[in-house]
Amino acid sequence: MSSTLQREGGKTVAFSLGVNVLMAGAKLSVGFVASSQALVADGIHSLVDIAGDIAAIIGLKFAHLPKDDDHPYGHHRFSTLTTMLISALVLVFCVGLAWQSLSALVSGQATAKPGIAAAWVAGAALILKEGFYQYARRQAERLGSRLLMANATDHRADAVASLLALVAVVIAHLHPEWSALDKVVGLVLAGWLGSEGIKLFKGACEDLLDTAPEEHVLKDLSEHILAVPGAKGFHAFRARRLGDRFEVDFHLQVTETATVAQGHAIAGQVKADILRLHPEVISVLVHVEPDAPEHRKQDGHHGRND
Repeated sequence: MSSTLQREGGKTVAFSLGVNVLMAGAKLSVGFVASSQALVADGIHSLVDIAGDIAAIIGLKFAHLPKDDDHPYGHHRFSTLTTMLISALVLVFCVGLAWQSLSALVSGQATAKPGIAAAWVAGAALILKEGFYQYARRQAERLGSRLLMANATDHRADAVASLLALVAVVIAHLHPEWSALDKVVGLVLAGWLGSEGIKLFKGACEDLLDTAPEEHVLKDLSEHILAVPGAKGFHAFRARRLGDRFEVDFHLQVTETATVAQGHAIAGQVKADILRLHPEVISVLVHVEPDAPEHRKQDGHHGRND
């Protein structure tokens, strides 16, 4: 699964990089010529996206490096660091855009009517970016990658930005007295994209702090344990994210009369089932203990396997 993620994820991000280079050039050149601040702001966002795509490619490459003496748990958190970088770039862009738009509004300087060419570019970018968002989101869900999902979210942000730019340009072109709307849209766009960037940054911070996954994720990962013959119960089940993957550990109870070899075999089967059924899991650590009353915990689960 890791090699699949690296290969197909890398292709997805490389395609994204090509699209963003094309969009940035078109938005910035037409935005300056057509006097559309909203489109120029959208083009600057595409430049930020280019940096984010390059960071994502590097993150995917380094996250799948093999373990070594200095990194015995692997390099999977490179993808988390990359997600933080992408979100930080988005936030920096939003602060600059908000300041520029607010300054232009407060100064009250005359605003030129944007040319209609800006509307055509914004419309084309909207269709292209929304289509690419749908593609990238499906890839992220299929491969179970939060890094790819962050990249996909940025495409949706681009689509919304292009939609706002399109509305602003069309209205300002039809009603020149409303040309200031172009700058208002820049301010609104900064706030919306900023909230998306904060969500991404918060998620990356939670992963670095080993915040527990959602309850439904834990249930999904643990539901196969008691299906293994000889597994009497388990408790202290926990998981943590390592980039786009999970590490799992828990206490497994087997019958008191089981030998060490039998207990080891049961634990091995449980581990093999979790790794087989959940390719997003890279490591499973099982502590085997007898199925005695003192080992039955309040957070535990018990079955009737013989």
